[in-house]
Parts: sequence; structure tokens; C-alpha cells
Amino acid sequence: AIVAFLVLHPPLPEAPWFNRLYLRSAALLKGGSTVWVHDDVLPHIGDGAMVCYHPHGVIPLGFSLNGAVRAKTRQPRTYLPEEVVIDHRVSGVQAPVLFKIPILRQILHMFGCSMPATKEGMFKLFAQRMPFGIVVGGSEEVALHIRGRERLYLRHRAGFLKYALQFGYKIVICYNFGESDLYDNASWMRPLNMALVRRFGFVLPLFWGQWWCPILPRGDVPLNTVWGRVLELPRIEDPTAAQVEEWHKRYMTAVEEVFDAHKAQFGYASRRLEIL
Repeated sequence: AIVAFLVLHPPLPEAPWFNRLYLRSAALLKGGSTVWVHDDVLPHIGDGAMVCYHPHGVIPLGFSLNGAVRAKTRQPRTYLPEEVVIDHRVSGVQAPVLFKIPILRQILHMFGCSMPATKEGMFKLFAQRMPFGIVVGGSEEVALHIRGRERLYLRHRAGFLKYALQFGYKIVICYNFGESDLYDNASWMRPLNMALVRRFGFVLPLFWGQWWCPILPRGDVPLNTVWGRVLELPRIEDPTAAQVEEWHKRYMTAVEEVFDAHKAQFGYASRRLEIL
């Protein structure tokens, strides 16, 4: 009966108290989690911005702790830098498969960041000029994760840019420093998980953090998210493959530049970014 209730239960309403409660989990991280916004980005935060997070990590804590959830608390002066003004109507897109999982589906709706990362879902946000976040690497980056290495699944991911071009959207590039160090995982499952992603769109990662717990992140790793660069895309109703490729190259270059510009600041001077 309980399972049937969870499967059939309609979406729960957005809950600011739940977002505030979740943000307390940042205390598990060394120094908590912090958002850094580059001065050049500040004027562009607001309507018509797609905030792109890298990397995904095993559990996307940079996206969830340092993203729209902070605005969803309805207490921006407590959870956001003073200069950052973000309306609570922001959203976030998630893998469609997550909305088929009981309990997790309800949790996503309570966060208020509950749009499936489908063409239809993203077009709805674009049409409303809604600011929203997305973890570009998706489930592939979960499968490719190796603790201590900065690995992005990006060379074969350009659809989000094609959609953004069709609506002339701004893109804010974010990098989560520390995300790649929060969890260990079983590397022998990587081929299986890549096959699962390609065939079914989900992964079954075996991972652990503090005290060998599969949920708690390592407590000796600070998490710092840098909102580092804005790309202003032109509006092209029907972009050609060449136009999408051009902006895809610009995007990958910008991600590398954001990473290289800030990695030493957070103790990762010797790290190299791997774009796969």
C-alpha cells in the first residue's frame, strides 16, 4: 500500500523549509559549500540564463547545494552572496529517469527544481525566459567518475547549446571545485554503467564517502562553485550543424579557461581538465 501511494501520489508542493533543511547538510563538508560569482557574471544573472554546472560528480552536490536551492529557501540574504539577486522562481532540470523513482520524485518536487531534462521540458523553461540550472555531463559523468580527476563528458554533448541558440539564451559556466574528490567509486563497474546509460539512460554506481558510507561525502574536502563566465548566444531559430559546432567549441574553450583561471585558488593547481 505504501509503495502504491508513493508511485501514484501527485507531486508535492515546493517547500522552502525543506530547502533550508537540506542546505544544513553542507556542514558535512570541510568549510561547508561556497558560491563564488565573478564580477563579469553579476550583471547577467536573471531572466534568460541557463546556468551550466561541471562536473556532475557521483552525487551532484555543487549543483544542489550551490544552485537554485539557495533561492528556493526564500531567504536570499542568508544563503546567497549579497550582490547576487536571484528570484525564487528559478528552476533546474534533472534526468527524466529520476522522476520515475518513488520518494526521489517527491523530493525533487519539494526542491522546486523539478523539470525533466527533455526537449519539451527545456523548451518550456526557455519560452518563459526562466533562469535554470543544468548539470551538463549527466549520467555519463557519474559512470566516468574517478576520485581526484577532473573528467567532463562534453565532446559529444551539444544538444543543450542547440536549444539555447534557438531561444537566444545566455549561458553561465560554473565549475564545482572539490566535486571530483567527494566520493570514491568502483571503477570495475564503469563499462557496465556506460552501457546502461546508452541503453536505458541511468547508472547503478557503487560508491562511498566518509566512513565508507554511500551517502556521506568525504568530510575533508571543501566544495567551491565558481560562476565564472557568461556566453551570450545569438537567437537562431534553426541553427545549422556548423553553427552548433562553432558554439560547442567556444563553450569547451570557455569551460577550460574558467577551470584554469581558478584551480590554484582552491588548491588544484596541478590538476588537468579532461574533456571526454
